[in-house]
Amino acid sequence: MIVRFFAAVIFASIGWATQAQAHGGVSIDEGQCKMKIGPDQMNFTGYQPLKSREQFCDDIPDVGPTIIVLDAVQDELRDMNLEIRILRDVGQSSDDENLEQNTETYVPPKKYRTGTLNFEYDFKQKGKFIGLVKARNEDGSKDYVSRFPFSVGETETRDLTIATFFATLGLVGFGLWYKNSFKAKPPRA
Repeated sequence: MIVRFFAAVIFASIGWATQAQAHGGVSIDEGQCKMKIGPDQMNFTGYQPLKSREQFCDDIPDVGPTIIVLDAVQDELRDMNLEIRILRDVGQSSDDENLEQNTETYVPPKKYRTGTLNFEYDFKQKGKFIGLVKARNEDGSKDYVSRFPFSVGETETRDLTIATFFATLGLVGFGLWYKNSFKAKPPRA
């Protein structure tokens, strides 16, 4: 009974932890960060070359200069005007609410014939942000938006919370196992 309970808790926890790793329009698929934009996909990669050689997929590990690279997977996106806007997440009910005031950085619409949109931005403060990538064709008949929330400089806190949760779960499981393993069993008749 207890073993089944812990197995259920562990499987639920694994599902919770993997969901916590993916945000909004960005997810990890076959080792690559994928972002859904309309019916199409873009690969998403981030770098902080002054801090580390590591790539990141969603949350930005620390403040400082950051390079974001978006690669269009389908040719359709290469023929569309692409723009990106990074907003401070201040709890706005809509992304359009105080748009200019909440904009951290903006890359205006442009066609990227190579399919690669990259930009650099120096994040000065930790916090929560919203990335908006928009794609629109010339006549305006197709207009796609990908929205993905992310944080800057808060990944250590999240990782610590997850590690603490699993450590506590492990200690409770060990304590229950220990208690039941050495519990006095009634003699057999």
